[in-house]
Amino acid sequence: MNTLFLLPNTNEEIINTYDEDIIVTTREGRIIKASTCSGEHYGVSADELLGKSVYDLEAAGIFSPAITPLVLKQKKKVVLRQNTPSGKKVLITGIPLFNDNGDVEFVVSYSYDMSQLMVMKEYLENLESEMSKVKRELAHLRNQQLHVEGCIMESPSSKRALQTAIKMAQLEVPVVIYGEPGTGKTSLAKFIHAQSDRREEAFIEVHCSAIPESVFEISFTGLDGEGYINLAARGTLVLNEVEQLSAASQAILFNVLQQPHEARIIAISTVSIEEAVIAGNFREDLFYFLHLASIELKALRERPDDLDQSIHRVLEELNINYKNQKTISDDFYFHALQLSWKGNFRELRNVLERSFIESESALITLDDLPITYQPDSSERIGFELDGQTLPHILESVEKKVLLNAQKRYRTTTEMAHILGISQPSVVRKLKKYTNIT
Repeated sequence: MNTLFLLPNTNEEIINTYDEDIIVTTREGRIIKASTCSGEHYGVSADELLGKSVYDLEAAGIFSPAITPLVLKQKKKVVLRQNTPSGKKVLITGIPLFNDNGDVEFVVSYSYDMSQLMVMKEYLENLESEMSKVKRELAHLRNQQLHVEGCIMESPSSKRALQTAIKMAQLEVPVVIYGEPGTGKTSLAKFIHAQSDRREEAFIEVHCSAIPESVFEISFTGLDGEGYINLAARGTLVLNEVEQLSAASQAILFNVLQQPHEARIIAISTVSIEEAVIAGNFREDLFYFLHLASIELKALRERPDDLDQSIHRVLEELNINYKNQKTISDDFYFHALQLSWKGNFRELRNVLERSFIESESALITLDDLPITYQPDSSERIGFELDGQTLPHILESVEKKVLLNAQKRYRTTTEMAHILGISQPSVVRKLKKYTNIT
């Protein structure tokens, strides 16, 4: 029999909790401890329970039945269903605490609303089904050569990120990848997995924010050792949206990751986790565990080389998928280069595909763009590609963008904010193109 023995100072051992229904009784059945929410199931306050006898409460129909007498009699953990005065059903567990003589000195009990447990049961059944599906796909995944897909990595910042990813693939350390949605974070995580010695093992991606807090721990540990952490054993476990976890889930995740396991951990975030720690939104100990290596993926608008190649790559894919042979006009191309693309690769592909479908000819023009993406008539660039190098083209686009911004905004500070560059850069570029300071 597993026994729990009391320390000499029981006041230090029995800790009050504010979010769980916990009651502590003496061997005589007198309630000496009750957490703040303890009386909610029974229609009384926690203060009204303190000092009362569980035998009297049972006689009054408050506890039906009382669990303390059963624990004292059996001298072991007891689980039973109680009926509350309000008609609710609760599942209550009683645990004996023994003194040095081996006698039951106190009984600790805690209960859960049965309706909440049914919700948890339904989620766990769905989780079990999902796990089975994942396991069926593992054999297929092991035979696939994962690669960086859905994004281009040619800009200087992208190449640095890729070089770091290649280096980290050879090291058994956690990695954090962060950047705006749609910048290719999951694709880079797959690349790291594919370049590592774990490439033949599982690649499991978990959207952390979608897991209810009540079953967060069991989702990772599993009912029979088949949680995410074990499914990804010897492979890679990707924790997506890790920055959106509640404080309680972060604590659980830290404890789970501290336990021995064989999974390679990659965390994905839309913000810098380091800044989230400073802001008080992320646990410092979890940050130190995850943040041994960090890779930032810049927004597509800050990666002109990637944007340029992505436009042509997506167009090629659309022609293949739709069995067509369309091209884009020069005006369309230049306008696409100066859009902000806040949704990054996802938004770019969506807009290009919509324009591709909308176009009724082999040439996709500005008029085929969704209306919210079309420029005003005064903003249409009107350049020709023939005989121009990419640097010259980009310089021409930059000049046009600056002049358009100058017409719209009153100060160089406003221009800098909208364009995403510094105010001194705006002044320097305006001087270059217009000789106006």
